[in-house]
Amino acid sequence: MMEIRNPVLRDYIRQYQEIYSSFTEQVEQFGLLFAPDREEELRALRSELRTLGISERNEGASLVHGEVCGACAACRTGIDSYTGILSLMCHRSCFFCFNPNQTEFEDYSGATKDWQTELKNQHRRNPKMKYIALTGGEPLLHREDCVAYFRMARSLWPEASLRLYTSGDLLDADLLDALRGEGLEEIRFSIKLDDIPERSEKVWRNLAMAREYIPRVMVEMPVMPDAEEEMKGILARLEELGIYGINLLELCFPYHNAEEFRKRGYALRWPPYRTLYNFWYAGGLPVDGSEAVALKLLREAVQKQYRLSVHYCSLENKHFGQVYQQNLNAMPEDGTFVMSEKDFYLKTIKVFGRDMKEAERLFRARQRTDFSTGRDFLRCSPACAMLLKKKDMELGISYNIREFRDGESVIRELRIDPIRASEFDEAML
Repeated sequence: MMEIRNPVLRDYIRQYQEIYSSFTEQVEQFGLLFAPDREEELRALRSELRTLGISERNEGASLVHGEVCGACAACRTGIDSYTGILSLMCHRSCFFCFNPNQTEFEDYSGATKDWQTELKNQHRRNPKMKYIALTGGEPLLHREDCVAYFRMARSLWPEASLRLYTSGDLLDADLLDALRGEGLEEIRFSIKLDDIPERSEKVWRNLAMAREYIPRVMVEMPVMPDAEEEMKGILARLEELGIYGINLLELCFPYHNAEEFRKRGYALRWPPYRTLYNFWYAGGLPVDGSEAVALKLLREAVQKQYRLSVHYCSLENKHFGQVYQQNLNAMPEDGTFVMSEKDFYLKTIKVFGRDMKEAERLFRARQRTDFSTGRDFLRCSPACAMLLKKKDMELGISYNIREFRDGESVIRELRIDPIRASEFDEAML
């Protein structure tokens, strides 16, 4: 971070640093520590991938070799997409599972929900939904309901793309045929690296069989930091089978089961978030080393010229849809904010302390109205901030999100990045 001379701005930023420090101290109470910063290594890997032609999406939070499927592209905003569950029951015990974090876990870990009513409600809210998915738990523990779910989804949204998530070991030809009959277009298997050989091979057989029934067959799985060679073998086998693609997820610590993470020697990634917030996605905190291995797997796919689509979906990538949906149509009317096209935060520029009067004097002389003054800072639009480029002052880029409190819409600041006025450009937002 740049050296900050303005004492008001320095104190203002320190408050956010203290919030972040308090958060990390609370996390470490789980017994997992944060690893040293790997950003230099990751930047080098990302730079290499760019030269190899890897596509970057969502400010680098999503990286793709080949093409990204429509549902993953739609995930950026979450608009026209819905993912439901029948229950959160599962016959697996994955150490990284975050389902216990779900607000519905206690209610639906031993029972099915009223998914029919939920689908009807979703249709009332959005009759033009484009992507409908079913996840769990393990949906195939409820075979008849699973087929009926897609039958009802197809009747409500005849043009929507239908998608199923499963561990894959409960599939058989009859079920695949029934799902195909209801219009299932995509199925995503979850390969478990610690499966016993017999179950692992059954999943692989079902993966190959699914290609005969379902148009798009994929794998979606977290990347373990200590499994680079094993994961390369998975890519090679998927390529040999002619599978459409694989989503490589950043492994996360789900705030429980810490002993299993410690036993494997895992630490947490630093920094865990670009912007600290209470995000909907319950996956947890990123594990150190997972992203580095995922980036190396992308490099492997390019170098081996795989037809297989390989998509790295980081934890940060999971947050874009929430920020977009919260900030959509939330722009304050005073003209001081913009909604970023890069990450969807509401952004404004702040001038602090001794620089406020000079900035206000300049804005009024130019007859600008897109600024407002407060006790400790002046807030202005990016266009106003461009007028300060020749001034020797420091600015703050403010990141904000819309929340509802007691039924009222409020704008909450989450982060502020310092920058010299001479270096500011609207394209940064």
